[in-house]
Amino acid sequence: MAISHRAGIVAVGMFAILAGAGEIVVGLRGNYLGILNHSMPPSAATAIVGAFYCLGGASILTLRKWGAALGIAFIGAEIVGRIYLVATGLAPSGGADLIKIVIGGAIALAVIAYVASCWRKFS
Repeated sequence: MAISHRAGIVAVGMFAILAGAGEIVVGLRGNYLGILNHSMPPSAATAIVGAFYCLGGASILTLRKWGAALGIAFIGAEIVGRIYLVATGLAPSGGADLIKIVIGGAIALAVIAYVASCWRKFS
């Protein structure tokens, strides 16, 4: 695996872990950082969605094809989890907050696309 591809894959995996850890903290403590305009109470479902992101990142960091496939599946579950949170009212479903949630989902989708584009680089 070329150094540049490896560094990109590692960076994406680390990002997924950090983003997921942030979501886990929001799930445990609520909207404590004030990222969303409306308050968001602590929720186990939000923490689980964040855990999917963390697990996806950790799987990607294996640098193996099975890890990449598992990472894509976990991050896909994170995107579905975001939809669930909005659909059930656990996350805000309108205005600027919804746009922020959609942007977060788009970033997760970009992570999936990047990992898929590097498929041949995984061993």
